[in-house]
This record gives sequence, structure tokens and C-alpha cells, in this order.
Amino acid sequence: MPILIVLMALASAAVLGFLATSFPPQILFTLAAALIVSLFAFSSPKLSLGLLLFSMLFSPEIGFGALTSSRTVVIRYDDILLVIIFLAWLAKSAVVKGKAFVTDTPVQVPIIVYTSICVLSTTFGILRGDIRSEVAFFYVLKYVEYFLLYFLTVNVLDSEEDIRKYFRYAFFISLAVTVYAYFYYFTAGAGARASAPFEAPFGKPGESEPASLGGYYLIVMGVLLGLITQGGGSALGWPLAAVAFIFPAFLLTFSRASYIGFVVMIGAVILKTGKRRLLLLSIMCLGLAALFGAKEFSGKVRERVEMTYSGQFATHEVKFLGVTIKLEESAYIRYLSMRNAFVDWLPRHPVLGRGVTGVGLVDTQFALILGELGLLGFLSFFWMLYSVYAVAQSVYKAYDEPWVKAAALGLMVSLAGLLAQAVGVNTFIIVRIMEPFWFLTAVIVRLHLLKKTSRAASPSPEPARP
Repeated sequence: MPILIVLMALASAAVLGFLATSFPPQILFTLAAALIVSLFAFSSPKLSLGLLLFSMLFSPEIGFGALTSSRTVVIRYDDILLVIIFLAWLAKSAVVKGKAFVTDTPVQVPIIVYTSICVLSTTFGILRGDIRSEVAFFYVLKYVEYFLLYFLTVNVLDSEEDIRKYFRYAFFISLAVTVYAYFYYFTAGAGARASAPFEAPFGKPGESEPASLGGYYLIVMGVLLGLITQGGGSALGWPLAAVAFIFPAFLLTFSRASYIGFVVMIGAVILKTGKRRLLLLSIMCLGLAALFGAKEFSGKVRERVEMTYSGQFATHEVKFLGVTIKLEESAYIRYLSMRNAFVDWLPRHPVLGRGVTGVGLVDTQFALILGELGLLGFLSFFWMLYSVYAVAQSVYKAYDEPWVKAAALGLMVSLAGLLAQAVGVNTFIIVRIMEPFWFLTAVIVRLHLLKKTSRAASPSPEPARP
């Protein structure tokens, strides 16, 4: 193996030397960086996965211009990093013998089916002339990228100790993200909302997408709430402190859909586990008391919620079940998206939809899937998520270790929260939500496989003699 790496390095140096005389320095620098990452990923996939974990939230974006008046090509550094690491892992899997090329998992069939429907539906949309191929290509590629992360993580991690180590990395990353969220909120200018790193420039808070940070926090707090319900003694104090530190930043996103997701997630935790329900309810009461105790802070949160259906911005009237409701602009647009999905998009293309990007920008996940992928895609989407939930529930029941049960519970309840958030956000295509979500899913699936392997390896008890 060291000899192979040396030979690859020598060959790469010769190629780079040739390129240095033929291409601009920017291209040469990019190729050299990609080569370094490739060699690093080839020699140490686990360390490169740690680098990828950090880049999920701390990755700047590279703009490549507008494809249409409403869609631009935006590539993040972690997009490039993921592809490089994935290809390096494939190369190592081909060279190193004795390990399965792709690990069989309970979630992969629904993933493959869902991805196939995305590709097939989009292909038909392009052939009909409804979709521009150069636009759809980048968005389908983004969907596939999340699943590449899932397969990469499942295959790289191979022990509980590895998983514990990456959970520690993820915890410190979440704290760093929260520090940045506070810093951005208090320094970005008037009208700022807590935002993830590199999501919006300072002085232009209107360009941020706080729902991305809100969805990410639903995943983080889901696992922390799992630790609160499953841990004990000293293992209970730090999750409580972490929730106390993160929750105000979550509120400062002023993301109403994320608030709904959090309420649903708390309800799911209480229903799913019989442990420490009183403690969870007490935490909620203390959190609300602290919120309403800070007048300026609580006023902004309350104003953000109430503007949805009252005040000067709620100018659009909607009749629902015989009751007239007033909605502000963004809530009304989401209502129109759901109505268009059932009145316009589905009747025209009920089976496979119009294809990815075929219905334009839609900020409601369910309307987006119905419009783009039709009923078949909608059913395969929920089949995929149900498979994720089923694996998490299996791990939750099979393990006795509190941290494993907490992680599995966290995945289940955060999934409930994300589905609730998806009523007002296209949650399941947002990078800063989906990369952590599929990473956590891969970790839980790996724990499921480890338990399955240990059961198969353990000797079966001998039958009792008469």
C-alpha cells in the first residue's frame, strides 16, 4: 500500500508539472487540492469522513451564475469534497480485497427506487420539452449526492468506537455552529436572523435561509433530547446544558415552520419514551418562562408567529373548511403551492409528475414531490423515510447502551419534526439539513448491521436435554 501511494504521488507530480505550463494557476491549484484530498481519502477514509462532517455546516458556496431567472448554479466546497472522497473510497475498495464493495442495508432499495423515479421522471420532462436539461442535471445530482454520503458513511464506519468518536465531532461542530449563529444575529445588521455559517453575507441578512439552520437544529436537539431521556447521572447534565445553549439560537432563526417541527418533535419524544416525561415537560415550561421573561426577545418571536395570520401583512383571505383565514404573503404562497399540486400539477402528470425542477421553486416539500415526481414518487419518498424510521426503531429496541438508544430515538423524533417542518419548507432537499440527516441515518444503519452481525456470530443456545 505505501508503494502504491508513492507511485501515485510521483505520477501526479509529473502530470501537474505538465499542467503548470498549459493551464491558468486557478485550475492548477484546484487540481492540486483535489489530488491532495484524493490521496488523503485513499489512505485514510475515516479521517476524510471527519473532514466531510465538518464541511457539512462550514462550507462556503461557489456561484456559477444563473441558469434561469429563478434558479442559479451553486456548488459548495463539500459537494466537491464528497465526490472526491467517494471516488477515492471506490478506488480503495477495488484495490483492497476482503471487504464488501457495497454493504447491503435495509434502506438502500427504497433509496434506489426513489432515485430512479427522480431520473426517469426528469428524463420524460426533458423529452416533453417541459424542463431544461442543464437545470435539472444539477438538482438531480444534488439529490443523488445525499445518498452517496449515506453509502459512504455506512461503508467507512465499522465499529461502535468509530461511531462514538464521530458523535463527539458532531457535538462540537453543533456548538461551533451555534456560536456563529449568535455572532451573526447580533452583528449582521437590522433584520438579521440566526443563520448557518457562510449562508448569507454580513450586511445582507435577507439572503439567509434560517429554515436551514432550524432544520439542522431539529436533528441536533432530537439527539440531545434522546440523551436526556436515556442517560443518567453525569451523562444527563451536559445534554441539558447543550439544549439550554442551542435553544435560544434556534428561536432566533424566527423560522415558523421550524417552530412547528420542534413542537411535533417534543410530542414525539413524550409519546415514544415513557422515561422522564415530567422532566421534559418541566424543561418546556422553564424554556417558555425564560422566553417570555425576556420582553424584547419574546416580542420578536411572538410577532413573527402572529404575523402569519394577523396584522398588516395578513392580507390574503383563504377559505378552509368553511372558515375564512387571513395569511401573510409567504404563508399564502405555500397554500397556493399545495392547491396547485392537487388542482393543476397532479391531474396533468399523476404518475411520475413533471420531473425535477418541472414546477419551479416550491417552498413546501409535499407539494414539490407531488408536482415533480407524482404519486409514484410521493409513495416511494415515504417508503424511504419509513425504512429509515423502521431501522431506527429496531436499533432502539435491540440495544441497551443509553447513547445508542438516544441516537436511534433522536433519529425517529427528528424525522417527525422534519416532516412537520416540511409543510412550510422544502426540507428534504436542503443541503445543511439533509447531509446531517443522512449521516445520522447511516450511523444508525451501521449500528443495526453491527448488532445483526454480533447475533449471527454468537453461538445459539443448546436445546435442553430431556
